[in-house]
Amino acid sequence: MTKSWRGLPIVILGIGGFAKEVRWLIHDINLASNTPVFDLIGYISHSDEDIGIDIEGVKVVASNNNFKGFSEQFGVLGVTIALGNPKWKEAIETEILEGCANLVYPNLIHPKANILASNLNDFGVGSIICAGVSITTNVKFGRFVIANINCTIGHDTVIGDYCTINPLAAVSGNINIEKLSLIGAGASIIEKTTISENSIVGLGAIIVKDIEKNSVMICKAAHKLEKKLEN
Repeated sequence: MTKSWRGLPIVILGIGGFAKEVRWLIHDINLASNTPVFDLIGYISHSDEDIGIDIEGVKVVASNNNFKGFSEQFGVLGVTIALGNPKWKEAIETEILEGCANLVYPNLIHPKANILASNLNDFGVGSIICAGVSITTNVKFGRFVIANINCTIGHDTVIGDYCTINPLAAVSGNINIEKLSLIGAGASIIEKTTISENSIVGLGAIIVKDIEKNSVMICKAAHKLEKKLEN
């Protein structure tokens, strides 16, 4: 007897708040399709002690330590990394996932994201694009990029491997965001600028010039206000 198609088996690496949001993103993708796209197997935690716990109806089925053995149960297993920290995403891929031969990394795109289909030809694997995200023309993504709720990404922009763009960030056109960079919620980046590798743009920051490698940029106005209130 032929089994009915339940979707690609997929696991979520991470058990925090964003992992729970990705769970519902997967649910919404399935809901918008005539046939199931994904069969969510469960969460993967960094800790062995979490195995078996229930998170809003979905169990933690394995840990980073035993993931390779767990993954071998499947002919093909989908994986999504629901961690906002770019360095953690890189470490997960290089230290845990690369040793497994049967994994695939689908791009998870919420049905209510506004994205040109032609952009998908220039996307790497494993990205997560949440509800309300707007991506215009000629945008390129590397591997394991997160574009979180309601952020906007303008034309001719390149976003490198493992980057995270947080909610409501506004990325203008002709921007180059190099790998391992994080853009904070509500940040704005002026056109034709580069955010160099391994940099952090803080919550609400306004970027009007190129950012050097390994930089941390914060919203100075908010910082001054905090100091004034302390006085």
